[in-house]
Amino acid sequence: MACAFVFSGILLAVTSFGPVFGFVTGSLMLRFFVDFDKLPKAQIRLEPTDLRWVGAWWLGFLVASCLLFLTALPYLFFPREMPKERDAADVESRLDRKQQTDSVQELSLLQFLKSFPGVALRTLQSPIYLLVVLAQVNLAALLSGLSTFMAKFIEKQFSRTVPFSTMMMGGVGIPLAVLGIVLGGALMRRFNLSVGGATKLCTAAILLCMFSSVPLLLIGCPTQRVAGIFPKGPLPCSADCDCPDEVFNPVCGSDGVEFLSPCSAGCMSVEISDSRITNYTECRCVNGSSWARPGTCGSSCGHLLWPFVVLLGLTSFIASFSQTPSYMLILRTVDPKDKSFAVGVQYMLFRVLAFMPGPVLYGAVIDTTCILWGKKCGKQTSCHYYDLDTFRHRFLGLMVVFICGALLCFLLTILVLRRKAGTYQLPSGTKGGYELVGGQNAQEKKSDRVTT
Repeated sequence: MACAFVFSGILLAVTSFGPVFGFVTGSLMLRFFVDFDKLPKAQIRLEPTDLRWVGAWWLGFLVASCLLFLTALPYLFFPREMPKERDAADVESRLDRKQQTDSVQELSLLQFLKSFPGVALRTLQSPIYLLVVLAQVNLAALLSGLSTFMAKFIEKQFSRTVPFSTMMMGGVGIPLAVLGIVLGGALMRRFNLSVGGATKLCTAAILLCMFSSVPLLLIGCPTQRVAGIFPKGPLPCSADCDCPDEVFNPVCGSDGVEFLSPCSAGCMSVEISDSRITNYTECRCVNGSSWARPGTCGSSCGHLLWPFVVLLGLTSFIASFSQTPSYMLILRTVDPKDKSFAVGVQYMLFRVLAFMPGPVLYGAVIDTTCILWGKKCGKQTSCHYYDLDTFRHRFLGLMVVFICGALLCFLLTILVLRRKAGTYQLPSGTKGGYELVGGQNAQEKKSDRVTT
């Protein structure tokens, strides 16, 4: 029992290694062109830095399916029934023996359906359980949005390639979060925190997380100058070129201004060197030497990337401290026989309220910052350019909103615990870290608390 906190932290942390491997592997796969198996290398003229580059996203599914097949093979060698532990009574606590005596017998489907409303009502009547789950839902919604779009944010904000941005997510953010989850469990074990102590630890972690996330709103690059798009205005220098709206082949002028295509830059000729370097010359819309090169101009504030990544990693590290304590809070604040149901409801709410709507909400917010949509066959496609300041403020601002929501839920949990009639002083010699809060049944369970 004493090591349950550490083991729970390790269990929660191990599940995060999958996304780490996925992000790192994905970054490697995206370095290959999407049709590299169909086109010879000499015909692939795009580079990963080109906005039109599409990586081999489908390779990741092949790798993952092969690994899933290999990891499933060892299960074929497990016995039909696992051997039972011997002399279990010598190591069971008094609470474990009581739970074993009062264990629910195997129910028929009809009996289960009859008892289900009572179990659901009993679980959902616990205000502490509901508040902790809602706090976790806020953090899960935050996680779902960041894991889906943070690579895109880094790519657009700091003019980095998709593989590099994905590597930053998998190589920095998630490992620090894993470390925080394990350390959160270690803190629970070291200080033997009670329900109130675990709630305060969660609150402190989320409060520090909020303070570290707010400066992220200020770290970023301004929107690059794109002729005719940002700032908005006509291009009389190429008005007679009759450039099609659907063409997107960005070039960077020698004056640092970006154009949608060589046509919109008013370029009259093209030069290809022996090393396959392409330059467009005699560009009427480019000031100075009047030439342009393929690709985007990028940003001039790439040096801000590492401060941003470090602060983002620190934020994820601090926030993950609340993962293990909040999980233990859920197990402690419901009736022992309802724990499995409570955990099931928790993960169901994760899917329904966080992981399903979270990415959709983040995507909708990001779409509101687009200043130029692509077109194909007269229909809107993907976004070519974003207002980067608005992108940063709305994307990271939504993250801060979810953090504040989680903080509010944990603060309300502390308030409920202080007002709860079932809060008692433990007997001398008893460690508060193992107290159980069972809602209205706390008085009855007082005598069943575990001593160590």
